[in-house]
Amino acid sequence: MEKVIQHKVMSWLQDDEDAFKAIFTYYYPLLYRYAFRYLRSEAISEDMAMEVLTRIWEKKALVKDAGTFENYLFTAARNRLINHWRGRIEHLLSLDRLANGDATEEEPVVVRDEILSKELESVYHKSVSLLPAQRRLIFQMHRNEHMSYKEIAGQLNISPRTVENQIAAALKQLRVAMLQYLTSIIL
Repeated sequence: MEKVIQHKVMSWLQDDEDAFKAIFTYYYPLLYRYAFRYLRSEAISEDMAMEVLTRIWEKKALVKDAGTFENYLFTAARNRLINHWRGRIEHLLSLDRLANGDATEEEPVVVRDEILSKELESVYHKSVSLLPAQRRLIFQMHRNEHMSYKEIAGQLNISPRTVENQIAAALKQLRVAMLQYLTSIIL
């Protein structure tokens, strides 16, 4: 089947648009399984597989030859997964979300896989513990004690702008740590 699909890719690259139907039929289930392995959501995995194939169709000019097509396709899928998790992390670390504690019932579950959720939580807590002492204190006062920037600044005798900068730096460090973890399990 590999030679047949490679031939279809070559035909498609030479403007045989009908050949893409065979490419789609062959790669859609592979991309779906790849995405599902990390997402544990049928709907999101289906969307991701469809999106990757649609983007390949739109970006056909970037595919150099049939021999590199599969690498290009799965690199695009991996990048889409990383972007998906980056969005989830952004949501997880948003000021409103953490300031209010756990997700409300109306919000979608951030991570469906319990093991991954526990691992992410562990990475998060470890990353918080590795923040410089002053930054960690400011971050925890804001997140755990629900103090405003102004209240923290008054209590620590620093400017509200310093509080804002420290929280922004803490969030950046946490995002980097969590993305590194997620990237390592996707690669």
